[in-house]
Amino acid sequence: MISEEVRKMLLQDDDGQIFVSSENVANLNLNNNLNHAVLVLSKIGYNAIPVLDNDSHIRGLISMSMIMNAIMGLDAIRFEALETLKVKDVMDTNVPIMDESDELEDVLRNLIDHSFLCLADEQGVFKGIVTRKEILSRVNHLVHEIHNQYTLLVKETSNAK
Repeated sequence: MISEEVRKMLLQDDDGQIFVSSENVANLNLNNNLNHAVLVLSKIGYNAIPVLDNDSHIRGLISMSMIMNAIMGLDAIRFEALETLKVKDVMDTNVPIMDESDELEDVLRNLIDHSFLCLADEQGVFKGIVTRKEILSRVNHLVHEIHNQYTLLVKETSNAK
């Protein structure tokens, strides 16, 4: 369990948000073709981005490696598939989706295996992402500043068996 003091230090910020708002996150629509997805992923330089439906509900993630796996044949790359296949045909739908009420501990646990987590409201509408980079930046700040705000005491441990 994360102590209240550590939670407050991790979450303190000028705007109080640990997530990047949806307006500032590149995403794709599940009906975009793979050619469009390649262009977006190449331009932004991220490994993966969220996939939304027409109502801004998070439906999955897409990455360049997913696209390449979809168009790779046994003896050639099927470039024509970039125009015919849709994002929904190759995206990963098994992705953790967090909600603003989720515990910080759950967010941290999920970020171990993912570079970012999608955040959605109760109706599943995409609100943004929580990035591992942002959390690590805050942890870095915490470990360098905790002694300025708190006196840390070492608990005596019993070596009795």
